[in-house]
Amino acid sequence: PHFLHNTLNFLYAKSLPYSEELSEGILILSDIMRYALSQGNQKDGKAPLKDEIEHVSNVIKISQLRYNNQLKVNFEVSGDVEGKMIIPFVLITIVENAFKHGDLKSQEHPIDIKLNVKGNKLSFYCRNKKKSGPKQLSTGIGLENINKRLELAYGNKYDFTVKDEPDFYTTQLIIE
Repeated sequence: PHFLHNTLNFLYAKSLPYSEELSEGILILSDIMRYALSQGNQKDGKAPLKDEIEHVSNVIKISQLRYNNQLKVNFEVSGDVEGKMIIPFVLITIVENAFKHGDLKSQEHPIDIKLNVKGNKLSFYCRNKKKSGPKQLSTGIGLENINKRLELAYGNKYDFTVKDEPDFYTTQLIIE
């Protein structure tokens, strides 16, 4: 991990005079890697929800950089996220799937991501219009992995629903 961080910091420093966009992308990637490799922020296998939200934002930012800020994405967070914990990378994986398989430039149907915390209940919703044309290969392992991890962490105190319609793909997660 230290080698990767040091290398990314070197690349960031070298890229500054040439491209603000490239420099920003390297910083965001470094931040995502730090989160992925850090165990210090986790308690009982869970990370602060505010950190997970920050890295969902980072995934959106780095995707925007890849597509010249042309992506249509709505990301809304509501409720009190302070002090709440979640197993890491569940929300991020769902969002990454939307970017991988979604029509990213649909003006009428942006990727819609909503997170709401009310008391001890977290609701997360992600919906995207499917790409037309050739599909990227998908094994479904990511969603299967999410389900297994949710079951281990939350037992029967969660509901994870995937709705695969002809034109749209929707995931909804509720954690009590």
